[in-house]
Amino acid sequence: MEIPGYWIQREIGSGSSSRVYLGLQHAFGRQVAIKVLAREAGQNAALLERFLREAEIAKRLHHPNIVRVLDAGRHLDICYLVMEYLRGGDLNSNLASGLHMQNVLMVVKGIAAALDYAHGKGIAHGDVKPENIFFNEQGAALLGDFGIASQIGEGVADHEGMTRGTPPYMSPEQAAGRALDRRSDLYSLGVVFYRMLTGALPFGDRASARATSAHLPSLPAQLAPFNSVMRKLLAPLPEQRFQSGAALIVELDEIRSHGFVPRAVVKTKPIATEEIEIAINARRRQMGRTVAPERRSRLPALVALTVLAGVALAASAAYFATQPSGLERILAYAGFIEDVEVADAWQEAQALRTDPNQSLSVVVAAYRRVLESDSNHAGATAGIEGAARQWKQDAATALDAGDYAIAEEKLNDLVAIFPGDSDLVPLFDRLDDIRQVRSLLVDMRRLLARAGLSHVPSADAAIVTYKEVLRLMPNNAEALAALDEIAVHYGDLAKSDARAQNVAAAMANFQRAVAASETFDGVAAVRATIGEAEALQAEIDAMLQQAAELREAGALVEPPGANAAEIYRRVLATKPEDVIALQGLSEVSAKVLATFRELLAADRLEEARVALDRAVASGIDTVPIAEMQASFEAE
Repeated sequence: MEIPGYWIQREIGSGSSSRVYLGLQHAFGRQVAIKVLAREAGQNAALLERFLREAEIAKRLHHPNIVRVLDAGRHLDICYLVMEYLRGGDLNSNLASGLHMQNVLMVVKGIAAALDYAHGKGIAHGDVKPENIFFNEQGAALLGDFGIASQIGEGVADHEGMTRGTPPYMSPEQAAGRALDRRSDLYSLGVVFYRMLTGALPFGDRASARATSAHLPSLPAQLAPFNSVMRKLLAPLPEQRFQSGAALIVELDEIRSHGFVPRAVVKTKPIATEEIEIAINARRRQMGRTVAPERRSRLPALVALTVLAGVALAASAAYFATQPSGLERILAYAGFIEDVEVADAWQEAQALRTDPNQSLSVVVAAYRRVLESDSNHAGATAGIEGAARQWKQDAATALDAGDYAIAEEKLNDLVAIFPGDSDLVPLFDRLDDIRQVRSLLVDMRRLLARAGLSHVPSADAAIVTYKEVLRLMPNNAEALAALDEIAVHYGDLAKSDARAQNVAAAMANFQRAVAASETFDGVAAVRATIGEAEALQAEIDAMLQQAAELREAGALVEPPGANAAEIYRRVLATKPEDVIALQGLSEVSAKVLATFRELLAADRLEEARVALDRAVASGIDTVPIAEMQASFEAE
């Protein structure tokens, strides 16, 4: 099987009508998950429509707790959907590993946030279940598979009138074939939550239509604080449930803030005697001790206690590459191995790391608490480094996206905790540049609104300012548009002057137009009109003579409007190939650069700054200007 732009590596999953492959995207060299509709399913119009609908919906959703769809298309008879590859697997594939209760809450909160976002877009998922909850390398939960998603207010019946979905996770209204809204998805999330806490489905394997008459079993005693949440999630009538994912998140946070979350690891897979023996010996070898043969007879009792402490809170586990094994976590919390405090602090730190609402200081403080108890804890050290990397990446991403408030918040978090980190310097420089750009743009909008484009001093100031904006932020759309507008305006004035045989004014206006944009629309036509003026050559000769005299007098880039550099630029705007003007401007640029270097060498920074500003305003060659700017910023 071939899909243009991708290399298929191996199959990693399958469903009734599709298969999922691990692939490599050639353009970016990254691994991706590619969902491919089975060929026979592609012949089924309803299944094909459902597959294409999933692609259409998923590409509209951009949320940190929703699996990203990168591409979708059809090649020959292959319909495919390209998604980010999540190495953590799904909720069911991790059931055997073990998950701390803090992370159980983070899974529920993450999916609730994802649902809130989708509902805000008018989309009901319709199939929230463990198989559709995935984990990234940081342990965050992501919602995927929008294959039966629908617009809120619509039902999810197929073309034969059968209700789509997974019966044990359906809300009563979905099972009855009625229209869905956000509360139906939250009901399904409640079933997932119940299963994570107890290892069982609240109403068995049948559709949740039974919930209208069945009594919801109470949670185990140690999970009693969650009974009220569960009753709201699994209420038979939609109006009795949580009305939004945000409301669910608030209530879970309140339970956690009051310290009602048990210090426990939930786990579904029974623990074998041999596993416990291996884990205990591995830990005790660090202390110079092993389990003596005569003590092995106690191990079945340890298994029973472990089952009581861990499996009674049966659940599934998120994937953490740097975290201790689920078995080791359970043993630590059951009290069979040392460093219970370290294990507890570690679990808390990992839970905080996956909470997008936590500040960097809180996350780093949690990892540092681990290091206070175990200074050699590699996972905590790596956690601090990883959190710092993530915050830097978030800051850079926010800067790229124009979310400057978020970027500033992230950078302030970083500098407060890692004040000597040199990686922060370029990020703060970018933020400073952006602040400066915003200030410059605001000033220019006010100036031009007040004075108008025809006011020459204001136009000249605007050209210099917008050029500075582009130096700080290349491709800034507002600066590019403004410069083009100035260029067209003064190009039109130059053309009118040339037709009136006012060559000096035409050349001055055209120089201003070209200074704003050398490629503005109509530049060639304006140059041709000026070139047809009878007095052009005489005017150029007079200007070159004037420039030579100004150079002799030392007026290279000042005063404004009467210096050699500006006159040479005026000639070259109209006649780009003029050899005398080219050579003259080159010599002026070299002299200005040499003077600037002397000022820097003598630490006369204020004079150097003034010289740089005058050089920029006069329009000397771009290469020495760039060198001067870089040297000044370095100083």
